[in-house]
Amino acid sequence: MLPGQDKLLHGITFILLYLMGSRAFPEPANRIKLFGGLFGYGVTIELLQGLTGYRSMELLDAAADLAGLVVGLLWSLRKRGVGSCCG
Repeated sequence: MLPGQDKLLHGITFILLYLMGSRAFPEPANRIKLFGGLFGYGVTIELLQGLTGYRSMELLDAAADLAGLVVGLLWSLRKRGVGSCCG
């Protein structure tokens, strides 16, 4: 695996999770719940990995998850035309 590839895969995974979730739950009120739930999922995965004894907990993995969620949120807003001036 190339250096940083793991973080890139975390980011891409969470972009896709957010985009699929936002399509499944398209109401704007659900965006914050989806974002928080997925971030909680990513943090929980890291915490549980740290408890296994053969995997390690990495703060940068959680940061990559968060970055992916932010990109996914911004992408979903752009695709819906939120914030565009001219339709």
